[in-house]
Amino acid sequence: MSKASFTSRRAPVHHYVLAVILGAILTIAVSLLVGVSNPGDFWLAAGIGALCAAYPAMSLGARVFVSRHTVTRDPHGEQSVELQWMRQAGAGAFLDVLVATIVVAAVLAVGRIGVDALPVLLGLVGLSALDAGLRYLAIRHRALK
Repeated sequence: MSKASFTSRRAPVHHYVLAVILGAILTIAVSLLVGVSNPGDFWLAAGIGALCAAYPAMSLGARVFVSRHTVTRDPHGEQSVELQWMRQAGAGAFLDVLVATIVVAAVLAVGRIGVDALPVLLGLVGLSALDAGLRYLAIRHRALK
């Protein structure tokens, strides 16, 4: 393979540096917030926060500064079958969660039942994720059958 037929798509060096700087700033910010929220074990909490935030922060930096130079966008990517399946699953899951929310709200109102909001909201988030995932698998299974 000659050099003329192979072109390397690399971002300028300063974009990599900017990606690392953004990642470091975000990691430090998250670790400080976690540390401040746990004043008794500031350094331990900050360290755990930094470990949890480092990879996503660096990935975001690479996405913002590097990927536009190194990733070629598919002009027909919006027309992919998988994306259509995900949209169908998301739309169906939204309707399911909306109906479930209305039913639960009605039961709680009619029954005059008092519950904490956090468990209910976490349940709705879990329901929506599970519903969308199962719908996607079902749509995919039917399409590939």
